[in-house]
Formats: sequence, C-alpha cells, structure tokens
Amino acid sequence: MLMRRVPLKPGKGFKSHGGRAGAGLRDDQDEGHHCEPGQADSREQRLAERAARQIESALATADLVPQNVTMAPGAGTTGIAVLKENVIESEPYRRLVAELPCFWCGISGYSQHAHLNYGKGLGLKTDDRTGFPLCCSRPGIEGCHVAYDQYRLLESGGREAHREYGIEAGRFTREQILKAGLWPRKLPLWA
Repeated sequence: MLMRRVPLKPGKGFKSHGGRAGAGLRDDQDEGHHCEPGQADSREQRLAERAARQIESALATADLVPQNVTMAPGAGTTGIAVLKENVIESEPYRRLVAELPCFWCGISGYSQHAHLNYGKGLGLKTDDRTGFPLCCSRPGIEGCHVAYDQYRLLESGGREAHREYGIEAGRFTREQILKAGLWPRKLPLWA
C-alpha cells in the first residue's frame, strides 16, 4: 500500500477549503455542491437554465450552418475503420455527444460517446465523428453502451444490425450537433 509519511506542504495537492474536512458546507446546498449567491437552489433548475442558455446560443448561430451539408464517403458512412495515425479525434466533439440523451433509451445525464464496433483493433480505429450517445451502466442497471458493445442492444441481426444502427445513430448525432450550431471550430466538417 502506498502511504505518505509526511503531510503535504501548504499549497500542494488538493486545494484547502477550510481547516477541517467538510468546512464551509451548508445544509441548504443541493447534494453538497457549492452554489453561488443568487444561483438556483436545485440541481434540476440549474440544469434547465443551462440547457435554455445553450439552446438560445444554438438558435442564434443556427443560420451559420450551411443548408447543403452532405455526407462524404468515409468511416462514418461505411463503418470502415482506419489506421490510428489517420483517424480524426476530437475531445470537444466527444463531450458534446456525451451531453445528449441516450440514443436508445432517452435517459439524460448518463450518456457516453459510443463508437462504431466495426473493424477496430490491431492499429485500427473509427473516427470520433462516427460516435453517438449511449448511457453508461449505473448501480443495478446495465447501460445501453455495454449492451451495444456486446451486440445485445438489438434483439436480432447481430453484428451487422448493430453496425447499421451505429452508422445511422452517428449520422443523426452529427446532424443534431450541426443544426444546433455547436460543431467544434477546429473539427473538419463532413462536406
């Protein structure tokens, strides 16, 4: 077991929020999270306000999205994996996808960026732009992402049906992000 024999020096490690553990916590805070004065009291209200701001921002920039965006043949439309050196990765895009509700069950707040499960491995990978949101596992609940990765999300069709589903889900997710005007600036478009 790894243990420190001397305490951390002040200013090192975690930031101190008081002289003792839990100092500064208030009973009126939602789930113990810090709230600024004048901020909404409940987590749900804060999330609703945040979503409203994002929608307002997306609507304001929606006119900037070209109306004639079309899909170029590639890993996103064919499901073909490419060499890891040639794949396009984008953390901002993965985070945007993870903010969307699960594509299969519709639950919000538990989504992960799911890739196509086709041809990966041995130095091959799929483009991040092929991803779509699926929920993660939670205590007592198997998430849709796990079922998709194990080809159990769809009742019939096996790998081929899951591949087709993933291609369509990825296409729909890209369209959704484009229409909302949230496409990351540095990420190349499909057109």
